[in-house]
Amino acid sequence: MNRIDSISQTKIPNGKQGMNRKFWMISFLVYSAAEALYSVFSFIITLEMCPDCAASWLYYLILWTLSLLFTAGLWYFLNRFYFQPLWIRILVNVLAFTTHYFLWLTVLYGLHHLDQDWLKIRSIRQDRFSDFVYFSWFDIGKYVLKLSAFYALKFYVEYRRSEQQRTELALLNKDLQLNLLKQQLSPHFYFNTLNNLYGLARSNSSRLPEALHQLSNIMQYVIIDCNESKVLLSQEVKFLQSYIALEKLRYEQNTVIEMEVSGYINGQSILPLLLIQFVENAFKHGMKEKSEQNWMKVKMNVEGNDLVFHVDNSYYEAGFSGGIGIASVEHRLDLLYDGKYNMQMQHERNSFSVTLKLNLS
Repeated sequence: MNRIDSISQTKIPNGKQGMNRKFWMISFLVYSAAEALYSVFSFIITLEMCPDCAASWLYYLILWTLSLLFTAGLWYFLNRFYFQPLWIRILVNVLAFTTHYFLWLTVLYGLHHLDQDWLKIRSIRQDRFSDFVYFSWFDIGKYVLKLSAFYALKFYVEYRRSEQQRTELALLNKDLQLNLLKQQLSPHFYFNTLNNLYGLARSNSSRLPEALHQLSNIMQYVIIDCNESKVLLSQEVKFLQSYIALEKLRYEQNTVIEMEVSGYINGQSILPLLLIQFVENAFKHGMKEKSEQNWMKVKMNVEGNDLVFHVDNSYYEAGFSGGIGIASVEHRLDLLYDGKYNMQMQHERNSFSVTLKLNLS
């Protein structure tokens, strides 16, 4: 088996990823400078008001450096779990606070017991670990500030990203509406369908009324329903079923072309014309007219807001190897479902398959 493409669930375009990393670096430097200024003013004021209450300036420098390391670790840890379900985020925050709190007190306790006078505050006697716990209220306050800074920055980053995505998606949808029939459905599909309907009409076939009904469903969906930013998943499924039913008219009666839908579809919404690209590519690049080696199986499973869409079809060496259609799907997924999808494509000698796992929430 030869995997030819794999798109990560958390894929971010390189340019956006670089901008995001730069923003966090600048934010961390600003936070570091603010904490450094606070440490300097704290040392100067303490030295003036109570000389015995101040340790060496090296002590404050070490605490500042360690505090920044703890802050960097905390922000990284929280960022890794930011998009997880609520109960996981709550658990992660409890774990982060507990770990940060006791690890920080352990570091302070260890510094105090290095038997270095310049690491001690002469006016305060702290020999036991419980003493450090007793005087830790100020450290808890600093943790809250670190936590607040992270979530404020993260909210700003996500808000800015969502605004950018909405702008790009609006532009993309505008282009899609202008070129919908050309780019989303091949003009050859309509041409072949009309030829097939003409053939059914000449032979007075009983399949003609149903075929006309399927074409009507497709036209209504493409021209009317797809003007919305999102459509019901049930509409997308009905559209795919109609599309496949009309395409089947082109192939031999014994050709295996199936679509299976399982799970519970109940009000979920999806980007219009998102899934058709996979099916259209399967027909265009994996099926040949008047061939007994054609086959295609489409499977869709829906559980809550999780959708798994799988297309498996016959494969010809001169056939599909990527294409504009899949690139368009990838771009749309990045815009609206960033971090919520996983797409994989693979082929063997005579078969090709694509699997899309998508969270519709």
